[in-house]
Amino acid sequence: MTANVMLVVERVFRPSSAVLFRAWTDPDEMAAWRGSPGWHVEADTVTSELRLGGHHHHVKVRDDQPAVRVTTDAVFTEFFAPDVFVARQRITGDPGIDPDIPLELRVEFLKTGRDGTLIRIIQGPYDEAVAEEHSLGWERELTRLQDYLDAKSKESA
Repeated sequence: MTANVMLVVERVFRPSSAVLFRAWTDPDEMAAWRGSPGWHVEADTVTSELRLGGHHHHVKVRDDQPAVRVTTDAVFTEFFAPDVFVARQRITGDPGIDPDIPLELRVEFLKTGRDGTLIRIIQGPYDEAVAEEHSLGWERELTRLQDYLDAKSKESA
């Protein structure tokens, strides 16, 4: 197995880059939506030093098997709010990811047209055998982000 696949996942959202960046980086907001369906982020595990060189940590837990836990530890190698952050990650507990091979996660928030923000996620390297599964996982998480933003918008209306 050779980890040599970089994932690229994109979706356009209505809110501004500032709103989306905060949803990705504020520990309380992140804990409210991160994780594919059937998973959740334990809110009390999220820590994030929002700066270049800052550390980030969170634990995703499988809803129906709480003993199944995936831990992400990261360091921000680029941090330009509200436009982009890059983190060097170590992920443990995911059988498709070698915890000894760091991943890079780049998340860009790009203005599109008059009323949109493109979120572009670039992450890897993944082994080809698990890359598609993880790409689908990001798609599902972005759907959860949209649902979270929709609910938040209704609350403030």
